[in-house]
Amino acid sequence: MKKSVFEKHPRLTLAGVLLLFGLAGIAGLELAAGSLFGLGHPVIYESHPVYGYRPEPNQFVARNKNDVVKINNLGLRANQDWDLNQPQHKILFLGDSVTYGGSYIHNDQLFSSLAIKSFAGYESGNAGVNGWGVDNVYALVKEMHFLPADVYVSVFPEGDFYRGLTRIGGQPFWTKKPRFALEELFHYFIYKIQQRQVPPIHFYEMTTAQRTHIANLAVRNLKALDEYLKSEGKTHLIYISPSRSQILKTQTEDLALKQLFQDHKLHVVYLKDRLQSIPASQAAAYFHDEIHLSIAGHQQWAALIEPDLKQALLAQEQLSYENKNS
Repeated sequence: MKKSVFEKHPRLTLAGVLLLFGLAGIAGLELAAGSLFGLGHPVIYESHPVYGYRPEPNQFVARNKNDVVKINNLGLRANQDWDLNQPQHKILFLGDSVTYGGSYIHNDQLFSSLAIKSFAGYESGNAGVNGWGVDNVYALVKEMHFLPADVYVSVFPEGDFYRGLTRIGGQPFWTKKPRFALEELFHYFIYKIQQRQVPPIHFYEMTTAQRTHIANLAVRNLKALDEYLKSEGKTHLIYISPSRSQILKTQTEDLALKQLFQDHKLHVVYLKDRLQSIPASQAAAYFHDEIHLSIAGHQQWAALIEPDLKQALLAQEQLSYENKNS
């Protein structure tokens, strides 16, 4: 009997079969990574020489159908587009990934959205950006004169005062859409390997003098931002968001940073102080990890901030009324 071409070339046949199985496996992984985990559709960022980076405008990203990240025309997490020249009745939240919320939180579940729900006629926008520090916020608003709102709410974990101006280089973010879902996964693994080979500098590894110097620069910039906003007739509220360890009392507040706020006469509100009546075990459930918030955490932070916003808006409306009738 005449041998078939497969029998004549058994090694080549085996290699071909293995290749087909390999390609089928990769295709299956690609499908699973995209459909089950939402990979391949990250938020796209723009790099900028002044403020570092932030999300590109006009994006709609859904890792799954329940968690939607909507980026409006000004690069804000907001469901509606904003007119840069009409800041009236708009509230802008500033900060890092704690404010931004992450892709596991729907726009409507963010504390920036929940805190204004009872204020008829007001809109909120979320300008928080993953990996940002105080200096990035300062650069966007003060240096770029980014004034799309009348009320500003800054929310910072203490670590943001030691980051300096962060840039997109070395961050696991995308400036263009990946071609495949597995490409995003591969990029993340490379990022983790790079972190092991060239670990980032942690502020707690610095000397006391180094930490104080870096934090002083950030507090000075925050003070300048606060004065700039108020000179433009804006309202500015500043909050320090605690870590889970601080809530569980296994880590203390940064007393040196607290002293810098006093030295610069900068009024900040420590949200931890407003959680004193809540049992630590319950308050710990407000966190998704060490500093980022769960859905319950966003609800609680909104409840903590809302009374201050109400008071600020009433004062602003009273001032507007007096100016019109003077």
